[in-house]
Amino acid sequence: MLNRILNVAGWVGIVLVFGTLLATLSGRLGPEWDPYIRWARYAGFACIVLYMLGQWREIGRMFQGRQARLGSMALVSVIAVLGILVILNYLASREKKRWDLTKNQIYSLSEQTTKLVSSLTAPVKILIFAPEDEFPAYRDRLNGYANASKQVTVEYIDTAKRPALAKQYDVQVNGTTVFEYMGRVERVTTNTEQDLTNGLIKVLAGTEHKAYFTAGHGEHDPTNSDRRLGYSGIAAGLARDNFKVEKLVLAQESDVPADATVVVIAGPTADFFPPEIEALKRYIAKGGKVLFMVDPPDKVDSPPLSSLIALIEEWGVQLGNDVVVDVSGMGQLLGTGPEVPVAATYPPHPITEGFTFVTAYPTARSVTPIPGAGADKPVAQAFIQTSPRSWAETDIKGLLATGEVSMDP
Repeated sequence: MLNRILNVAGWVGIVLVFGTLLATLSGRLGPEWDPYIRWARYAGFACIVLYMLGQWREIGRMFQGRQARLGSMALVSVIAVLGILVILNYLASREKKRWDLTKNQIYSLSEQTTKLVSSLTAPVKILIFAPEDEFPAYRDRLNGYANASKQVTVEYIDTAKRPALAKQYDVQVNGTTVFEYMGRVERVTTNTEQDLTNGLIKVLAGTEHKAYFTAGHGEHDPTNSDRRLGYSGIAAGLARDNFKVEKLVLAQESDVPADATVVVIAGPTADFFPPEIEALKRYIAKGGKVLFMVDPPDKVDSPPLSSLIALIEEWGVQLGNDVVVDVSGMGQLLGTGPEVPVAATYPPHPITEGFTFVTAYPTARSVTPIPGAGADKPVAQAFIQTSPRSWAETDIKGLLATGEVSMDP
């Protein structure tokens, strides 16, 4: 009877050890299951040890007579297997590594998110407030954050069972994810990786960034939703990245606001006044950041942007008075013509590191580093290149009149 119980204990131990190993490696169970997995693992090893102790007579016989050699080999094999199981369980519990075996890696975090999470140096708590039966919808994705860094802990809160805690964190709707970091709190009400990571970025930053879009020169409007002229979609994207977007009329200001994280000059059609240029120079000299987006002329008699282009050239960048066209045929894949150059080549640069997507640039002018810059000018670096079958078309009048392009022989 005792031997039968010990045999059952041995099998139970094997099941528990392998089961906890698979549970840890899969990463499908939330951190709240860790204590149960740990104790189940201990119980499994205890059952295996009890089984082996109960078989001491059989083990002793292995070392008697002609069976000694075979018995020794069998015992060594058993000890080796147990040792491997112990090591695997230890590594799995320490490293929290998991494998995503889905075809499209739907449970894997992007490289950018993984870098952000793995760089954490202080604890971040993630709390999910939702009905208990909805926890699995969040677990697969959020476990990826916890597995990427030991600084991340994830806790699932049933709002019906713990309404006081939901009130404490000012949770208004089910499905809210709360990020808590160094006393700061950020709430996210969607479950996409982009929104979750943006929530993490916001709570880490602690302060909201400011992006000022210049106005008064025919620029694209960040509040306009027109597909061609409006930049409301860009403004919404910046808001998701913890930027507050405001307009800036430099003609009415003596300087760029001190809280500006970046100034965006988005497609002006009229030149800047000298006081505005000087304000931009002072801002840049203090370490400010400016994003220049200068479209090519859309009319033959379009006024030149001489002052703005001169400011850009001071930083080692030359803007051509031309329109980039592309006859490679790549644009046809996107349903566009030669007036929309397509790029698939990105020289080494931190901005495009790891970027492998095709990008298109409707109605763009050439932008090139000024040769020989360096002694008295900053050195510009290109990080986007259009195809070899693209060029800068200087016959803007002919292009606007006919819409046809041809490479000069």
